[in-house]
Amino acid sequence: MADLHFSYVAIDRTGRRVRGQLSAGNDAAAYDQLKRDGFSPINIKARQATKVRAAKAQRLGNREIADFLSGLAELLKAGADIRTALGILSARFERASVKKIAEDLASDIGGGEPLDRAFGRAFQKSEAFVAPMVAAGEAAGNLPGGLQRAADVIYSRLKLRDQLVTVLAYPSFVFVSAIGALVVILLYIVPSIAPLAEELGSEPPMALSLMLSASNFLSANLALIGLAIAGGVVAILVAGRAGLLSAPLDRLLLDGPVRRTVAGLVFGSFSMSLGSMIAAGAPISEALRLAIRTAPLAGARKRLEPVALAVRQGEYLSGALGEVRGFPQSIIRLAAVGEASNAVGPMLTRSGQMEEDAALRRIETIGRIAGPALIVLLGGLLGVLMGGLLSGVSQMGQSALE
Repeated sequence: MADLHFSYVAIDRTGRRVRGQLSAGNDAAAYDQLKRDGFSPINIKARQATKVRAAKAQRLGNREIADFLSGLAELLKAGADIRTALGILSARFERASVKKIAEDLASDIGGGEPLDRAFGRAFQKSEAFVAPMVAAGEAAGNLPGGLQRAADVIYSRLKLRDQLVTVLAYPSFVFVSAIGALVVILLYIVPSIAPLAEELGSEPPMALSLMLSASNFLSANLALIGLAIAGGVVAILVAGRAGLLSAPLDRLLLDGPVRRTVAGLVFGSFSMSLGSMIAAGAPISEALRLAIRTAPLAGARKRLEPVALAVRQGEYLSGALGEVRGFPQSIIRLAAVGEASNAVGPMLTRSGQMEEDAALRRIETIGRIAGPALIVLLGGLLGVLMGGLLSGVSQMGQSALE
């Protein structure tokens, strides 16, 4: 059965008449979807569509997406209207997938589609935060700022990824090398000593006895261990695709050993988004709704949702943020200062940037310490193993001479 594609005319929250398109199972579902999104439908018309098109011809890299959004923001700042800017970007980028995104966005926006819906269709999954940031920029009267902020978030993630790769590459190489050396010792070196221990008939020293037992266990169960590891990897991948790991992983990140660093990155980004919208003049309730959608972790979004309700009920923003578990205290304090001085937007933006920068510095510090510490630890472990092996052989040799 072909998908139902609806064209609609509706009134948005600000009282403007808007036109757009959406897909749903029937008229009632389309009506309910518009009501949930805050629209008052005037006319909904269905037509048969073979398939709702996808805006992307192929997967774009994060850097390409960031460059696209940043370029669009610059063109809008220069005075171009959005359809002209998209046409310029379509001609500027060589990849067909980028051209298709620009063309589809221009087509949707020209047909009356709201900006957040058009961008939400173009950027999905890991870039789902782009649409609410665009909507936030539009609501604040600063669409180029919203686009640039979305690009900055992607650039920040790329910078964080590059830092993590740089920080963890050397320790990971040392760890893998040490594990490989340990396996070689247990599978090839220790078994060559076992016949000598059996010929002597005496009980080998404790260290050598433990290594012989570990070697025998590893040799006898090597295939089973390999299957268990492969099965575990497959199970993790399947669970990840099914979304079963998102909630436990979010809890681990937000409440685990690295919670301070994760909170700085997640809530710092949220605070910068919220602060920029409030500073641009967006109503705080609308700014909160959109900023919460930009949080990268579902667990963080769930914790932030009561803040919007509390603020609508008259509570101060700083007090509502103070009820969020794990929210950085420095942001809460500066938000309170901003409320007292009528500068809550700039204070949120500044404190969020400070928390994000502090988190990045902690990651760099941990990386500088982890490398040497791991080398010393694994070197000591291998030294103990080799020392025990050589000591055991020496003692058995001495016993044989006696």
